[in-house]
Amino acid sequence: MSKKKKEIEIYEYDYNDNMINWYWSDQIKKNYKTWKPKLSDVKILNLTDTKEVSKVKQEIFQGVIDSEHPKKEKLTGIYKVRK
Repeated sequence: MSKKKKEIEIYEYDYNDNMINWYWSDQIKKNYKTWKPKLSDVKILNLTDTKEVSKVKQEIFQGVIDSEHPKKEKLTGIYKVRK
């Protein structure tokens, strides 16, 4: 049996003029249009300080969620009660 190597797609994020390498923990689901990632799915490669890692994870996650899964606006007025 041959083992397939997983190819990891690595992204870069600019944090205080340092390029931070990161990737999604699930390389298959990241291609699905309906997949909504969690904060724990962001993996940082080249940082060691745990406070900075959590701050960078939060920034990356929030940026992806805001751009890929924007909040829906609630209808107001007469459109609010349409059925």
